[in-house]
Amino acid sequence: MGTSRRRFLGQSIGFGAMLGTGIPILSSCGGGDESGDGPVTEGIGDRRGPPAGPLKVFNYPDYVSPDVLAKFEEQYGVTVEVTTFDVDSEAISKLASGAVEVDVHHSCAPSTLDRLIQGGLLQPLNTSYLSNRSNVLAAFDDPWYDPGSRYTVPYTVYSSGLGYRADIIDPAEVNERGWDMIWDERFKGVTSILDDYREGIALALLRQGITDINTTDVDAINLAGEDLQKLVDLVNVKVNITGYTDVPEGATHLAHTWSGDMLAGAANYLPEGTDASVLGWWYPADNKGPVGNDLLAITANAKNPVLAHLYINFLLDAAIAEENWYWNGYLPPIKGIDAPYLIGQGLTPPNLESAVLTNDVIADGLVFKPLPLDADQAWEAAWSRFTAG
Repeated sequence: MGTSRRRFLGQSIGFGAMLGTGIPILSSCGGGDESGDGPVTEGIGDRRGPPAGPLKVFNYPDYVSPDVLAKFEEQYGVTVEVTTFDVDSEAISKLASGAVEVDVHHSCAPSTLDRLIQGGLLQPLNTSYLSNRSNVLAAFDDPWYDPGSRYTVPYTVYSSGLGYRADIIDPAEVNERGWDMIWDERFKGVTSILDDYREGIALALLRQGITDINTTDVDAINLAGEDLQKLVDLVNVKVNITGYTDVPEGATHLAHTWSGDMLAGAANYLPEGTDASVLGWWYPADNKGPVGNDLLAITANAKNPVLAHLYINFLLDAAIAEENWYWNGYLPPIKGIDAPYLIGQGLTPPNLESAVLTNDVIADGLVFKPLPLDADQAWEAAWSRFTAG
């Protein structure tokens, strides 16, 4: 199973900081109307036969199963060529500059999708080619980042919460205290938080009862940063994205991490002979915790747009989506690939049921949206003060 996506999630930095001059570049490469509203490219028509390929895919490394790609190639008699990027800002920069020519942007981020659309880098989807679109959970019918799902379909989904060793830490206490557990000095040296400035500052905000994880209030942002700084002396906190190995192996007892990490840890990283019941996962019972997802889209200048649609439709097939999950570790938001099914098939331990996101969790969860440049800089500055020690 690939693990690179976790590394790249943790390495992503603010779009404004990385591409502060990127918006004018994007604006100049599209064909949008003067108001900047509405579609800026046209989609393809119906009843067009698939060309010979190759299909060119732009993706994070190790974020789609090679076996799934091979099955698609066999089914349609084409080859798939994968070009990789390391962080979201790199993907946008290369697409905007024309440094890459690809058919499918395999992993768009919701928080920067508007740049891609208004920059004319994506084309609207033609749903007549997407018979499997009905397999997607209803929470994605009209997402905030893409009203009406005109340009995208979801690829994977995950939440942020607490992974822990349930044989060491009482689950009842975690359920009672939630985010505050990270500040417990009993777990000095064995506590970690995600190496991601948005996730980290949001953790401190949520501990304070602030559910606006897109706040522009500088005082609240700075206070959250100061709260994080307390973790240095209090618990000698680790800042990383390796909870998926560290918690199962026992190097970390309590981790602020992603839901997919605990599912992957249970499946792949427990020492031989260790039962998955030693793992615990906590996410707020009211669903007011961070959720995120990656998106599939077709580029505006795709040379094989029909084949690109067929590829997306292929990934939305329930059996293919399940097979792909076995390999990459991040769940697809597909109907039927839910906790009762996964537990019943012995694929997920019952104690990690809440790590399998339901439609309600996705619909009710908190999402990271784009920040104004000055607010984004305040978030990054608060994070930098914390990580500087």
